[in-house]
Amino acid sequence: MKLENNPFEYEAANNLTDELIAEYFIDDFNYSRFIQSRRNVFLVGERGSGKTMALLFNRWRLQKLLAEREGRKPSLTTIGVYIPCNTPLTHKTEYQLLDDFRATVLSEHFLVLSMTYGFAETLSEIPDVLEGAVEESLRQEASFVLGADLPEQASFFEAVMRFVQRELLNTQRALNRGGGAEFYENTFSFASVFVPLVHLCSRRVPRLADAHFLLMLDDAHTLNKHQVRALNSWIAYRDHSLFSFKVAVAKVDTHSKLTSSGGSILEGHDYTEVDLEASYQNPNSSFYQLAKTLMVRRLEKIGVKAPPEEFFPVNARMEADLRKSAEFVRREAHRKFGETKEKAKAVTDFVYKYTRAHYFKTRPLKANRPPYSGFETLVFLSTGVIRNLLEPCFWMYDRAMSELGGDVDDWGQGRIQAIEPRIQTEVILERSKRVWEWLEKGIANDVQGCSLENGRRAYKLMNALAVLFRRRLAENRSEPCAVSFTISGQEDENVEKLMQVIEVLRRGQLLYLRSGPAKDKGQRETYYMPNKFLWPIRGLDPHGQHARVSIPAGVLWKAADEGKIEPRPDDNQQKRLWDNES
Repeated sequence: MKLENNPFEYEAANNLTDELIAEYFIDDFNYSRFIQSRRNVFLVGERGSGKTMALLFNRWRLQKLLAEREGRKPSLTTIGVYIPCNTPLTHKTEYQLLDDFRATVLSEHFLVLSMTYGFAETLSEIPDVLEGAVEESLRQEASFVLGADLPEQASFFEAVMRFVQRELLNTQRALNRGGGAEFYENTFSFASVFVPLVHLCSRRVPRLADAHFLLMLDDAHTLNKHQVRALNSWIAYRDHSLFSFKVAVAKVDTHSKLTSSGGSILEGHDYTEVDLEASYQNPNSSFYQLAKTLMVRRLEKIGVKAPPEEFFPVNARMEADLRKSAEFVRREAHRKFGETKEKAKAVTDFVYKYTRAHYFKTRPLKANRPPYSGFETLVFLSTGVIRNLLEPCFWMYDRAMSELGGDVDDWGQGRIQAIEPRIQTEVILERSKRVWEWLEKGIANDVQGCSLENGRRAYKLMNALAVLFRRRLAENRSEPCAVSFTISGQEDENVEKLMQVIEVLRRGQLLYLRSGPAKDKGQRETYYMPNKFLWPIRGLDPHGQHARVSIPAGVLWKAADEGKIEPRPDDNQQKRLWDNES
């Protein structure tokens, strides 16, 4: 099957065409209003949460495409300049051979060259951008700023791009020679080159006189420490009349807010932070609505008008069994609370909390796995990350088309009107099994900085948590379907070694860091949410509950080191450690 015929293609956003980004991006839920503003913004989220997609959607070239589709003239009021940071240029490590001052100068030089190239490239894409400008005057002033003549055989912005490429070559040759004093005299800085170039274009190019430039730095967590501090210093720059920064960083890497001068930028004062991972606990949540809108748009591409809930139906037997569980739990609630109107809410809450727990609890441990299916289950399995939602759908659609057979050129376009629950279950269980196999055998090879020992500990820890959560289903606990946890007792002597294992799991996207309300009123706490694709092959409910199990750091470290979490002890002191649930 041709991949482009699969509506659930989950290729990295950088590899999608402008046309596909325009079709697939859901603007209402992705904070474009922040990106298009004149404030500095940090977009924070796990890999696959849509950061790159949001930036690419707001680059000028794509906004031009959208305007033309709507029959209007593209605006030059805001111009999105996309600047990828995860490139060979920003990964250069020569700075490590230099003293701290020269390392800072060289690092900023490379970043400024990258930004200058992106700026010139974006403006070169604007038709007739130099209309009304005196190009010769532009060249003279730009040559003065850059300290060199621009190539004559190219238009102004193309000449700037060629100049940057030549400067990169000159820089590399100087580094290869060992980096003499002359090289350091020729390095560029943000204040000496980039800012004057932006001001020059604003003053000397009539069509850009009212433009505000959105400097969109993608994957900024890959910048080295000197570049991060330089970027933070620029963000602290008070004048946002001509440009502002939109910085996308992965949540797994803590992005420093220190500046080159040793100060720091402050949220609300210097920048606004936007978390792209919205709540997804129920069908009314922002993430669920985003997922549904995204699916509708993708299904329309293949001529399917059915809503996602019908395209991914729930297994009929499971629906019937869940209704039976609900009836059983409701009778239990009436015995517990009575049947008065005053207790109606308590009964409803009890049924909501325990119905799915009863279904999973009453299934024999040696029975076949539950028939995981339904759009809502897919949303929960995603753990709030768009890529995790699209990947299983891709393989489900691929399998459905393979079973259908026929001429591959005719696949798609309405031939599949629903993915039957059997296929959904098979794919979900297969993907879950593959996650565990990778965790057991591949994580040490694939996650940077992960030793073989910590790779084994990562597997043991997640395996022990799966056993713990399965055991909770079989017990009469207040939150039987809780599948996330907090770490208590962080004064434990092994907490540092435990956090190394936690970091490996986070980098492997098997454990996500979240923030939510704590039991203490007005307080918030950090908690850990395992990737829910771990649970199906273990017979656990990916829906889970909006609740956390508090586990001491010492218990978690023992699980990572020895492979199991002992059942809850009987003595009262230890019981209190285990019963602290949020």
